[in-house]
Amino acid sequence: MSKPTVLVQGTGLIGTSLGLALKAQDWTVHLHDVNKQALQQAVALGAGIADQPNPSDVDLVVVCVPPAVTVDVVRASLDEFRAAVVTDVASLKEHIILQISDHPSAQRFVGGHPMAGRELSGPTGARSDLFEARPWVLTPSEGQDQQRRTVEDLVSSVGANLVVMDARDHDTSVALTSHLPQILASAMAARLTDADPASLVLTGQGLRDVTRIAASDPLLWGQIVQGNAQAIAQVLGQVIADLTSLQESLSDGGADAFDVAQALIAAGQVGHSKIPGKHGSSAQRYANVSVVIPDEPGALAQLFQAVGELGVNIEDLLLEHSPGQPVGLATLYVAPASAQTLFSGLQASGWVVYR
Repeated sequence: MSKPTVLVQGTGLIGTSLGLALKAQDWTVHLHDVNKQALQQAVALGAGIADQPNPSDVDLVVVCVPPAVTVDVVRASLDEFRAAVVTDVASLKEHIILQISDHPSAQRFVGGHPMAGRELSGPTGARSDLFEARPWVLTPSEGQDQQRRTVEDLVSSVGANLVVMDARDHDTSVALTSHLPQILASAMAARLTDADPASLVLTGQGLRDVTRIAASDPLLWGQIVQGNAQAIAQVLGQVIADLTSLQESLSDGGADAFDVAQALIAAGQVGHSKIPGKHGSSAQRYANVSVVIPDEPGALAQLFQAVGELGVNIEDLLLEHSPGQPVGLATLYVAPASAQTLFSGLQASGWVVYR
């Protein structure tokens, strides 16, 4: 069967990445963007062609524009491409679906949200594997079986994992798992603005991990936070209550600080254990072995080769750099039964290893 013809409306990070992924699967991809520079960059990267397709030839329109204009572009796409299914990638669903529900062709719109992204923005940050093994949420309405299958073909073609949810449940979920982490990362990074450079010399991996996504686009996230205000307010209030309790314990001389801090850290341990692991189960836990690695070409490849020769599978990897030093620390996460084999084998091969 011939592959569908798709029009991607918007050539930012998501739109360009989608075009690259679909082109790799031999889809016919047309691109459109009011930002001509972004459009030219996406075309130059090979994400699709920037022509005006015949509306009757388009099977699917994917709206990849900022949340503030998603509704307008979806409605315009339903008007122009009367034979096409229309979907979007906005991180808000209930608000958008409600505003489109009065359109005569609302039945052709299937809400969508790929849970994929980067701290980089724009077409130059695009990757063809951006959606690989990442959840892609669909929020279909009743009676949309045919339209849903069209969008499901898109999801499977880019290697994403299909998740079907109610729109309100989706918005509540992303407030906790996506929107709140962004707010907390940005709040932490904002504290560094006026920090003494001498203090930042002590920066460790913990600070880098917590603030990694703080480089995200402020305009985009302002729209997201405003659009999902109610759900975010609820979960943010719970975090504020926890922090206020800790602050009050510190302000009264620290008499209760140990108990309050211990309880908060313990609750965090329990919550962290529920985050799905590599194979989707929160019950899967790994042992870790840390290896000092020279900061030079080929060193990481040599380490991987040594691990492979021991017959051990690396489940996950964390690479840290030592400021001002020509070495780094590679922490290898492996199945608990393999940890001793890995530790002993690497040590015998001359690597500096810690458990």
